Amino acid sequence: MFLFLISFGLAGTDGTIRGKITDVNGVALPGANVILPELSMGAASDMDGNYLILNIPVGKYDVVVSMMGYKKTTMKGVHVLMDQTLWLNFKLEEEIVAGEEVEVIGQKALVERGTTSKKITVSKEAIQALPIRDLTELYTLQSGVVKVESRNKSVPGHEERGIEEIHVRGGRSGQIAYMMDGMYLRNPIFGSIGSGTRLNLFAVKEFDWQPGGFNAEYGDAQSAVSNFHT
Repeated sequence: MFLFLISFGLAGTDGTIRGKITDVNGVALPGANVILPELSMGAASDMDGNYLILNIPVGKYDVVVSMMGYKKTTMKGVHVLMDQTLWLNFKLEEEIVAGEEVEVIGQKALVERGTTSKKITVSKEAIQALPIRDLTELYTLQSGVVKVESRNKSVPGHEERGIEEIHVRGGRSGQIAYMMDGMYLRNPIFGSIGSGTRLNLFAVKEFDWQPGGFNAEYGDAQSAVSNFHT
């Protein structure tokens, strides 16, 4: 719905369009856009719903009024006259806005800029695809790692098997911080930090391995930090 009046202004070669934007109940709508698409000109209504478009060349134009939550209204063939002000008041009807569903897929950056240490991350899919029988074999796939079975200490009930010790870059096995979900794992038999807990391959979502340069928060680690995420 709209109303229009014509008033005369000062001499010139252009015209003016002004008016007020309200809803169907007469409540002013601030921030409504009033556009003349042919000229790429327009204005926005103020706090009282008033708008003003100056210096419009003489001619016929479509006037489009839009605002979020209200139906777009178009008045076609508005004739702008020289040296005249055209009053156009609009009443906008409410409209339910149905937004489109947007699917965002997160991807991990190839290089973590905030990490100062060397860190290797193995995903769940990669772990299950590797030709390994248990998670302890993940260590031997990393560079600078040697796995040694100590015959001096055996597993109770399995004396034929020795305790597996991991050495990183010549360091001792006790210099590695073994963690699960951020909590330290200690060998339940000998009390030292070790890989005494064996996990099923399908129980791990991610494996993080830091062979050096890790932060001071890992105070018990000297050679490497191992962290399983379940």
